[in-house]
Amino acid sequence: MPPKLFISYSHEDKPIAKQLAEALNQRGYEVFWDAKIPTGETFDTFIFENLQGSNAVIVLWSKNSISSDYVKEEAEYAKNRRMLVPLNIDGTELPFGFTRIQATDISGWHGAMQDQRWETVVNSIEAILNRDSDPGAEPARTTHESLPTDHVGDPPQGQRLQVNVAATLATVIVLIMLVGLVVGLAMHMGSS
Repeated sequence: MPPKLFISYSHEDKPIAKQLAEALNQRGYEVFWDAKIPTGETFDTFIFENLQGSNAVIVLWSKNSISSDYVKEEAEYAKNRRMLVPLNIDGTELPFGFTRIQATDISGWHGAMQDQRWETVVNSIEAILNRDSDPGAEPARTTHESLPTDHVGDPPQGQRLQVNVAATLATVIVLIMLVGLVVGLAMHMGSS
């Protein structure tokens, strides 16, 4: 089964997303981009399932995508899992949170396979794929902080324990305050 790539982009940049998807398909990758959403599917669920099933996420940064919450959320998901391949398609300054990550500038690329920028893209993808297949590689981070809440499953066991302890402590404090309030009211009413 070929590696699965996910392309995150703004709809205004659909022509370059299509060009990139076709070039990646020619290289033998399976590519998901939202032009492939079947009729009748809930788009956010379908997109998230494909994002989760991807081996690498290619983000097309542009003047359009830097203000897209969807693109930033997908990029954050990929960044947290060390599977982000950021591409700058028009020289735009990257959004906060992504400026320290090296992006390949492919502005002006028109699909030429011999272009050095294209080779950099392919090499970046292969580095992620090879790292994932290396048993000694550092595991990807799996935080839930950037995921859409309607798609997040149960937190990891350690987080669940922290949440349970905090909830129990908060409940005990509220109960103590209620007991104090009732006792105080009873004492006040008894003295009247």
